Amino acid sequence: MNDTAEHITPYVEKSFEEGVRIMEKILSASRPGAVYSEPVTAGDYTVITASEVTAAGGFGSGAGFGQAPAPAARQQRGEEIPASREEPGGGGGGGMGGGGTSLGRPVAVITIGPHGVAIKPVVDVTKIVIAFVTAWGAMALTLARMRRARRG
Repeated sequence: MNDTAEHITPYVEKSFEEGVRIMEKILSASRPGAVYSEPVTAGDYTVITASEVTAAGGFGSGAGFGQAPAPAARQQRGEEIPASREEPGGGGGGGMGGGGTSLGRPVAVITIGPHGVAIKPVVDVTKIVIAFVTAWGAMALTLARMRRARRG
């Protein structure tokens, strides 16, 4: 390993450890406590909410080591060399990036009472309306294209 690689390696390792720590936080959204709420009791009834939890993430890294072309060789090829790059370098590189997200939404309410257990779904009317409008729009667009195709 050359001097540049030895210099950059601790930074790459630190970035990787940080990435793993962040990914663990993102994936902790799928733990059981995130899916079912703590029971809430009022009188004879206990209520628990159930949620849908989604988590996703990704990371990438890169590194490049080696000798940078000498300024004279670059000038022979007709390349312009900025003033900051006039001295021959030892190469180098590194880099890491990533990201992720988690999302949760209630899907059901579980009620436990003197008459038994009842599970009631949580209906998201907004999503239903958006799906209906999208489907209607797609059908209208398809019919319009079919009419144009018959005429043409």
